Amino acid sequence: MRRMATVVVLLLTMFATANGETYRFTLEEAIGYGLANSTTIQSKRLAVAAAQADLVAAKAGYYPSVSAVASWTHLFEQPRFGTLYQSGSDPIGASLEVGQSVYTFGKLKNGIKLAEEAVAQAALDLAEENRKTVVLIKNAFYGYLLALEVQAINQETLGSKEDALEVARQRYDAGLVADFEVLRAESDLESFKATVISADNGVAIALLNVRNVLGIEEESFEFELVGELEQIPVQIDREALIQKALSGKYDLQSFRKLLDITEAQNELNRSLRLPTLVAWANYSVKSGVDFDSGENDYSWDAWGFDKGGLTMGLNLSVPISAFFPWSEESAGIKKAQIQAEDRRLQYGALESSIRIAVESSILKIAEEQAKIASGEKSVELAQRLYEAAVEQYESGYISSVELKDAQLGLNGAKLAYAQAIYNYNRNVLDLMDVVGVADF
Repeated sequence: MRRMATVVVLLLTMFATANGETYRFTLEEAIGYGLANSTTIQSKRLAVAAAQADLVAAKAGYYPSVSAVASWTHLFEQPRFGTLYQSGSDPIGASLEVGQSVYTFGKLKNGIKLAEEAVAQAALDLAEENRKTVVLIKNAFYGYLLALEVQAINQETLGSKEDALEVARQRYDAGLVADFEVLRAESDLESFKATVISADNGVAIALLNVRNVLGIEEESFEFELVGELEQIPVQIDREALIQKALSGKYDLQSFRKLLDITEAQNELNRSLRLPTLVAWANYSVKSGVDFDSGENDYSWDAWGFDKGGLTMGLNLSVPISAFFPWSEESAGIKKAQIQAEDRRLQYGALESSIRIAVESSILKIAEEQAKIASGEKSVELAQRLYEAAVEQYESGYISSVELKDAQLGLNGAKLAYAQAIYNYNRNVLDLMDVVGVADF
C-alpha cells in the first residue's frame, strides 16, 4: 500500500510541477515522497544487491569449475625417435579441465555463512535507513507546523495591536486622551512588526528544512504541508517499550549481527587449517606432425580428437603451516577470539545505555504533557484577561500599557502552548528513535 501511495504521490508531483502549481503534502504523502526520493536509501538498496551478489559468489564453490586452455609452443630442437619426428616445431595444444570440490571440511559452508550474515546486515541497514528517514521527515513536518502556528499567533497579535491603535486614534479624535497615547500605540505596533517578520522567516526556513529532508532540488517545485500541530497519540508502557528497544533497536540488532559475523569469521579461520579434497578431470589434444619431415600439421584430421588424452584424479591438500603458532591462520583465529570477547563486553554496556535512554524519554514526555495541560489553562485565562482588557481600554478605564501587557500575555501563553505540543511530539519521536521504530 505504501509503495502504491508513493507512486501516486510522485505522479501527482510531476503533474503539479509541470503545470506550475503548488502541491500540498500531508504527512503520509511527505513520507512516501521522501522514501522514494532518498539517495541514501537507494544506496542502501544497492548495498543489499551487492551483498546478495557476494552470497551467490560464495555458493559458486558448490558447483564444478570449468576451464579451457589453448597453448602454442616453439621448439628450437624437435624431439626425434630414430629418424622419425615426435612433434612439430610449433605444436598447438588445447585442453578442457573440470574441477569439483568434494569436501572442504567447512570452508565452503563457513564462507557462505559469512556471506549470508553480510546480506542480513545490509538488509538491516536498509530497514534502519527507512526508519530514520520517516522519523526525520516527521520531525521536519512538525517543525514546519510549529513555525506556521507561531506565524499565525504573531499575526493575530499584530492585528490586535492595529485594533488598539485604531481605538487610541478614535479616543484622541474625541478628545479623551492625549496624542502621547496614540504615539505609544503606534510605537508598540511598529516594534512588534519585527517579531512578525522573524516568524515569517521561520516558516521559510522550516520549509527549506523540509525540502532538504524530502530531497527536493528543483527550485521551481512549489509545495506546502497540510496538517495541524497536535499531539502524536501514544500509549506509554514503560516495560513494553524497554523490551521492544532491547529486541528491535538497530544498534543492538546490528551489534548482535556483528557478533554473528565475528563467530562466522572465526569458524572460517578454523576451517582454513583443515584439508581440501578436490576431484578433477582433464581432456587435452595437440596438433599433428609429419613424422618424416617434422613439419607441423594443423589440419582437422591431424588433431586426433578421437585419441585425446583424458586424465582424472583427486587432490587432497593439507595446509600444515596453518597449525604453526606464527602462521597467518593462527593469528586470525586469535584475533577473532579477542574481538568477540570485546564486543560481548560492549553489548552489555549498550543495553544499559538504551534502558536509561528509554526511561529519560518517558520522563521528558510526561513533563511536556504537564506543560500542555498547564498551557491550555494559561491560554484560556490569558484570553479572558485580554478580552476584559480590550473592553476596559475602549471604555477608558486602563491605558495602552496595560492593554499591551494583556496582549503580550496572551501571545506568550499561545506560543508556550504551541511550543509545548511541539516539544511533546519531538520527545515522542526521540522515543521512537530510542526504541527503534518509526511509529507506535
